[in-house]
Amino acid sequence: MPTTVPTAPHPPAMRPRVRARRGQATDPHSIAERLRRERIAERIRALQELVPSVNKTDRAAMLDEIVDYVKFLRLQVKVNSFEIFMDFTFDFV
Repeated sequence: MPTTVPTAPHPPAMRPRVRARRGQATDPHSIAERLRRERIAERIRALQELVPSVNKTDRAAMLDEIVDYVKFLRLQVKVNSFEIFMDFTFDFV
């Protein structure tokens, strides 16, 4: 008795794979990734509005400027705190 290999009754139709348009993906992972990128873009725009003179489109350069500005602000807080402390101290002398 000859052995036969079972085969599918009909081969699957060969359809060309069509990619979704940009922003139209339906895969849950793709949707989650797109939402993550949108949130990051919103936060970047918010930082651009908060930090003066940041108008670069290159994100790395823009983040460098923001880091420098935050360091500057921290230094300003230390200087102002010291000045307030000195004023308070000399008021009692």
